Amino acid sequence: MKNLMTCLALLFFAAMGIHAQTAVATTSTAQQATEKLTQLYGLDDKQQADMLEIQERKLRNLAEIEPLKASDPTAYTLKLRSAQAGTHASIQRLLNEEQIKLFTQEQQRLREEKSNAYKLLKTSGASQQEIERKMIEYDLQTM
Repeated sequence: MKNLMTCLALLFFAAMGIHAQTAVATTSTAQQATEKLTQLYGLDDKQQADMLEIQERKLRNLAEIEPLKASDPTAYTLKLRSAQAGTHASIQRLLNEEQIKLFTQEQQRLREEKSNAYKLLKTSGASQQEIERKMIEYDLQTM
């Protein structure tokens, strides 16, 4: 019985350590994204705090839908698009008028970049499945 309790305690602490490492990695990634967006849009302190929350939520959402990537790619794509739209809406709500102009310009630039990548893949003879996979990868990188 004593050995069982010791094993359970070790397992518990190991699980907590893994969870803490994951939380630190998520916070670090969210912080990096927030710093990049702060530079791009000139966010003030309040906006930075709100942006960090948005980025952490985005990463949680992406982690939640990750299992669907292999088991149900269609559902994964739909949920990814939904997460992307939600993230963009949250970002727009916290920006001021001038920052929204920059955001809109950046989104236009990214759409043009994605369109060019799509055209390049199409002319190179890539299958529709391969094109969709690359577009999803692109969306994840630019989200």
